[in-house]
Amino acid sequence: MKQIKDSLKKTRTLPAAVLSAVLLAFLPCCTSLQQDVSISADSSQDGGLSASAALTLAKADAAAIAGDAKAYSAQLSSLISDIENRLSSAQRLDKAAEARLTALAGRAWLLKGNQTNAAKCYERAAAKRANDSQVQILGHRLGKIGDLSALIAQQDDNALLILEQAVDSYRAGSYADAAGQFDTAFLYLDDGYREAYKPLRQDAWQLKDSSNASAGIAELVRKKELTVMEMMQIAQESTDILNAYTASQKLDGTKLFQTLLREGLMNSVSNETAPTAATMVNRSDSGVSASTAVTRLLAARFLWNLYWRGGGADPQKYSARYRSRTSAKSPVRDLALDSADFDAVMGCVEKEWLDLADGVQFNGSGRISGAAFDSAVRKVD
Repeated sequence: MKQIKDSLKKTRTLPAAVLSAVLLAFLPCCTSLQQDVSISADSSQDGGLSASAALTLAKADAAAIAGDAKAYSAQLSSLISDIENRLSSAQRLDKAAEARLTALAGRAWLLKGNQTNAAKCYERAAAKRANDSQVQILGHRLGKIGDLSALIAQQDDNALLILEQAVDSYRAGSYADAAGQFDTAFLYLDDGYREAYKPLRQDAWQLKDSSNASAGIAELVRKKELTVMEMMQIAQESTDILNAYTASQKLDGTKLFQTLLREGLMNSVSNETAPTAATMVNRSDSGVSASTAVTRLLAARFLWNLYWRGGGADPQKYSARYRSRTSAKSPVRDLALDSADFDAVMGCVEKEWLDLADGVQFNGSGRISGAAFDSAVRKVD
């Protein structure tokens, strides 16, 4: 204790010059600390910009793969502008952040169709940090990096690369592989990625079950939209459910449509008076033609008719239940209780042949893909 007190006394009596020297020696440390704090704050801001840009890019990328390349054109232009402003600012930017942002800008340029600018971004980004996942994905899209398997095996944080691998498989028509790869990537990625690529993942799962489709409907199953006649053709080729109406024969498209239309399979049932198979036959007043685009509502109507006509249920099972209640209310937000297709929609949702697009709405006017309908009709059968 005495030694400590003596040491303190000596410190108090240090000459002013010595104290100044000590302070001067300490000041660089303070300056360095201030710089570290500043860099840390900048890094946090850059990380936020990277994360925001990456999610915008994911949405744009998924939309482009699904066939809508221009859906996010304005957002991509804004993304590029924000990144270029940050890259050209006077604020310090560490190599990792610079590489990531430059690669994201390059991917945005590529989605906008400017391969020259995308390639320039890749060269700059790769020079800063070649092992960044976004840099590698940009290189892969540009054809400078081939198979991603080796890179995935080398990295622990490889979810983005697995997602890119899923995209590759999807584009190549390897839907079983794509489905598994999407699911693996989704285990580790933020919800924003899952939401962006969810439609592709669902397509992959539906298409993988249709990979053995006959040559006659393989093309139909891969279509994003169907006509009523095409929907019926898929039902005929994928299942035996139409045998009762076609005498177990394979009918050509036009004949099939005429036969099923005459059977009343495209008519609504919820507002009919005690509908039966007999009262539905020779009903061709559905208002649809062979070339009518199939909405989710029309698909539900067709599937429900096939089900109850096959003895699966009372055709008005749901309308009878819900309309009899004192506080009658539809459980589906965009489905009116007095809808002529109330039972069809409720039946398809309860049986999980079709889903609620966002958990609360059916989106009856939305189109249905060949893969989605093929998956649904197989479940009915």
